[in-house]
Amino acid sequence: MWFSKLKDFFFPEGTESRRLFGLFFSILVLKFMWLNLLWCMLSTFTPFSKIETYADTILISLVLLLPLVCFRAVKTTLAIFVLLDCLFVANLMYFRTYFTAIPLDSYLLASNLSDFTSSVFESLRLVDLFFPLSTVVAGILWWRNFRCKRNTTEVKKHASGSVFTRYILLILLVLLIPAVRLWSQNGFKAAYERLQDAYLHTCNVPMYTIFGSLYYDYTCDNVVYTPEIKGSIDSWLSRKAEYKSVVPQTSYDNCIIILAESLESWVLNKEVEGQELTPSLNRILQDSSVIYAPHVLLQVKGGRSIDAQLLINSGLLPINSGPYSIKFPESYYPSLIKAFKEKYKDGKAYSLTVDKPMVWNQCIIAPVMGYDSLVSKTCFVREEPVGSRKQVGDRAFLRQCLHKIQENEVWDDSGHTILQCITYSGHNPFILPDSLKKVSFSKDIPEVLNNYMTMANYTDRALGEFISRLKADKRFDNTLVMIMGDHEALGTVRKKLCNDPAGKQIVSDKPFVPLVILNAPCSLYYGEVMGQVDVYPTLLDLLGLNDYWWHGLGESIFDPDKPGFDIDPQLNIVGDTAGVPESDIRMAKQAWEISDQIIRYDYLGHKLNVREEPVKAVAVK
Repeated sequence: MWFSKLKDFFFPEGTESRRLFGLFFSILVLKFMWLNLLWCMLSTFTPFSKIETYADTILISLVLLLPLVCFRAVKTTLAIFVLLDCLFVANLMYFRTYFTAIPLDSYLLASNLSDFTSSVFESLRLVDLFFPLSTVVAGILWWRNFRCKRNTTEVKKHASGSVFTRYILLILLVLLIPAVRLWSQNGFKAAYERLQDAYLHTCNVPMYTIFGSLYYDYTCDNVVYTPEIKGSIDSWLSRKAEYKSVVPQTSYDNCIIILAESLESWVLNKEVEGQELTPSLNRILQDSSVIYAPHVLLQVKGGRSIDAQLLINSGLLPINSGPYSIKFPESYYPSLIKAFKEKYKDGKAYSLTVDKPMVWNQCIIAPVMGYDSLVSKTCFVREEPVGSRKQVGDRAFLRQCLHKIQENEVWDDSGHTILQCITYSGHNPFILPDSLKKVSFSKDIPEVLNNYMTMANYTDRALGEFISRLKADKRFDNTLVMIMGDHEALGTVRKKLCNDPAGKQIVSDKPFVPLVILNAPCSLYYGEVMGQVDVYPTLLDLLGLNDYWWHGLGESIFDPDKPGFDIDPQLNIVGDTAGVPESDIRMAKQAWEISDQIIRYDYLGHKLNVREEPVKAVAVK
C-alpha cells in the first residue's frame, strides 16, 4: 500500500508514463549492472556486497532520466543511452588492458588510438553487444508501445513544475544513502582512496560508477604539466650529486631478485626463548661473498608491494597518493631490466608471483618495467596453502620457481636472465597451518608477534631450501642473488608491541627491512641507514650496468660520499645527519615530490620522446 502511494506521489501523470519510465529505468539499471558484472568477472565480485554499488547506480539512473520524466524527451534519452554505451564499452576495453578506468585527461588523447587500431579491436568482446542492443530494444519498445500515445495534455503535465519538483525530491531522497555513507568515511576522496590497495582497486567503478571515477580524477588532476614543473624537476636532477662508485668491476650473466613479503630486519640473527628465528639466513650471512645491509628504511606508500618493485626496478620513490601502477601505468619507467637488456641484447626477464595478474596491475606494470613474462597464480600448483586466502606457501612457491629454472621455463642457457620472485606468505594476519610450524613461543609473547615470528621462520626455511638447491646448479656461479623484505609487517601495532614487556625485548621500533646479496664480488656489512630507493643504483653497480643513463633518485652503497640517513614516507629523517649540509637534507625531502611529478606528468617519457604501445606480460604456463 505504501509503495503504491509513493508511486502515485512521485509519478502522478498516469499509467502510460509510469510504464515508459519503468521501461527506460530498468534498461538503464541493467546497463550499469552488466558493466559491473563484466568488470568484476575480471577482478573481484566484492562490489556486489557493497551498498554503494546499488545506491549509486539507482541515483545516477534517476539523474540521467531527468529529460524523460520531466519533458518526455525520449529521443534525448536514447541519445544519452548511446553516449553511455560508448562510455561503458570504451572503459571496459581500457580495463581489459590496464585494470582501471580511463583517466579523465586521456579522453582528450583519443586520436592516439589510430596508432593502436589492432590493440583496440582485440579488446572488444561479444558480451559488449549488450549495451548497444539494450538501447535498440528500448527504442523499439518505445516506438511500438508508447510513441502514438503521447498527447498535448500529458506533455504539459510532464513540463509542469509539480512533476519536476517531485522528481528532484525523489533524487534527493535517494542521494541521502550515499551521502551518509560518504560522510561516515570522511568524504568521497577518502572513501575512494581506501579502495586503492592490492585487491580493491578495481572496485571503484562498480561502487561509484564511471562518473565517480571521472570526478575523482578531476579532484586529483587540477594541476597540469607546466614549464615551471619541468623546470623544478630539471633543477633538482641537475643538483643531484655526480655518480661515484668504488665497487670492483663486475659482470653477471644472471640475477635473481627475491622480494620477501613483510620480512623485517630484526628477525635476522635473533633468538627468542632459545629458538633461532631465521637460521637459514643467519648461515647465509656468514658466507664470504655476501653483502648485508640490515637498516634499509621502508619507503613504500599506498602501493605497498608494488611500490617496492618501483623502488628496486626503477629507482623512483612512490607517488603521493595511491599506487603508481594503477594511476599512471602509461608513464615511461626506466628500469634495471631495460639497463640489463641494453647491455645484453639476448637478455630475458621474468616476474614470478602467486597472485592474480590484476593485483596491483602487475600484468601491465611488469612489461612496462621490461619484463618479458609475468608468471602468475595459474602457473603454480596450490601446495602448502598459507594465509587467510590460502595462497601457495613460500616453500612450495620457491620450490616450483626452482623447478621452472631447472626446466628452462624461465631461464635460457644460451642467454642472460633476470628473475623477480615475489613471495606471499608473510601477509598479515600471518596464518600458518600447525603442520608447517617449526617454532613455538610462550603465551607471554603477544599473539600477533608470535604469529609473525612463526611465519618469518617459515619464510626463512623456504629461502634456505631455495638457495641451497640453487647453489647446486652450475649457473649459480655467475648469478647475483638479492633478497630483500618488500615492506614492514607490523604497521600500527609496532608501538603497542614496543611498549609490551615481552615485545620490547624483541621488536625494533624502526621499520627496517633487510637487504642480503649473495655471490657478491666482496663481503660487506653496510650498517648505515639506507633507503629502499638506494637498492636500484646498488644493483646497477653490482651487475656492471652503471653506464645506463638513469641512476635513480638514490645513491649506491658503493658511493663513498653516500650519507648515512634517508627520508621516510612521512618526510621524517632517519639515520645520522652529522656533517650533512642542510641543503642535502632539503634535497632528500624534495625527492619525494620530484618523483611524484616525474611519474604523474611522464617527465621521462617526454624527455626521451617515448611513446610505447601498451602490452600485457605473456603468461608462462
